[in-house]
Formats: sequence, C-alpha cells, structure tokens
Amino acid sequence: MLERRDGDDRRDETSRNNERRLGDRRDSHRLPLEVGVREGNAPFEEHQGNIGIGGMFFKRALSMPAGSVVQLRFALPGLEQPMLVKGEVVEITAVGKVEERGTRVRFVDVNIKSELLIAKYLDDHPE
Repeated sequence: MLERRDGDDRRDETSRNNERRLGDRRDSHRLPLEVGVREGNAPFEEHQGNIGIGGMFFKRALSMPAGSVVQLRFALPGLEQPMLVKGEVVEITAVGKVEERGTRVRFVDVNIKSELLIAKYLDDHPE
C-alpha cells in the first residue's frame, strides 16, 4: 500500500488537465464584439462575444454542441465590410467562476489577411 507524504502533490494527469481546462488559456486579451453565429445554412444568430487572437468566447451556452463547425460574422470597428470566419465550438462549460462560464470557439482556416486585421484591432485597443 502506497502512503501519501505530506506536501507530496502527486496528482494524476487527468486532474491536471481538468484544472487547465478551468483556467485562462488566452493567447491575447479579449475585446467585446457583437457576433453573428450560424451552423450550416441556418440564419445567423446575434450574440455578444469577446474576440481574441485565436477565437471567440461567449458568456452563455450556444445552441450547438462542442465539435460543431460554425461561421462567425462580425465587423471590426473601422472596417467597411464584415468579416466571415470559420470556427469550431471547443467547449461549453457551466463550471468554474461565473466570469469563466460560457462557450469557447476556436478560429479555423482563417486567412492571413483576416488574422492580421484581428491582431491589429487587438493591438490598437489594449485592455
């Protein structure tokens, strides 16, 4: 029988991964933005989200499950045309701190021009 020593933190890999999922994993700060979201050919549903360099965060659960591929439509201030970006619903969570609950969508197949415009918008508007 193995004994646990005081101060010996031997958590299994699953525990560490679960803790990481609950933490903040952003690559950049986020800024609030009105975003149209749709799956397939459905009409766009407007949601308030936060945009970051790698994707979006919505403070409520979206109607599509994790793994869904969605289209995101949003207009960055100063641009005439709205951007259309493909994303994947990565996680829908109702655990953790209230401010961390919601839906995470990761950008996929973003063209370089769109990625640079998003990065510039974030750089021009620090937290």
